Amino acid sequence: MSESFQAVLEKVNYGKYIDQIQDELRRAIADIGPGRSPGEIERIQERIQALVRKQSKDLAKEIGLGGNQAIVFMIATSIISTAWVSFALRRETSDLSKSPEDRLVMIQMLDALGLALGSVIQAASNYADNYPVKAKGVALAAAPSEDPSPEEPNS
Repeated sequence: MSESFQAVLEKVNYGKYIDQIQDELRRAIADIGPGRSPGEIERIQERIQALVRKQSKDLAKEIGLGGNQAIVFMIATSIISTAWVSFALRRETSDLSKSPEDRLVMIQMLDALGLALGSVIQAASNYADNYPVKAKGVALAAAPSEDPSPEEPNS
């Protein structure tokens, strides 16, 4: 990657990924229901997870990520998830049907999100520094750099 990772990410059209998630949420709610029961919630989440899996492949290609496919998938998924959560929190802060207290909580969450994610990254990096080379029979260095699984059929 010739450009910095941050510079590449600044060029991504996050709106495209957010709109796809919003559209899928609308379709899922229309097909499944509003998510009032645990079963409905789970089926809606499964639909979103399937979409984010596809989006993560598209984003990885768009930004030129390569190498260990598990890492590539998790990076792309976390970027998409962070973008949508930031969008959703901002939308919640603008929703005047919500109480001022609820909107304040959403504002505080959105404001703290960047610092919180930085703390997660630092804690996980520290954990990696102390992680044994092999844990439970799987070494990260031995993870394949190519995805051996066949493509999932289109639904």
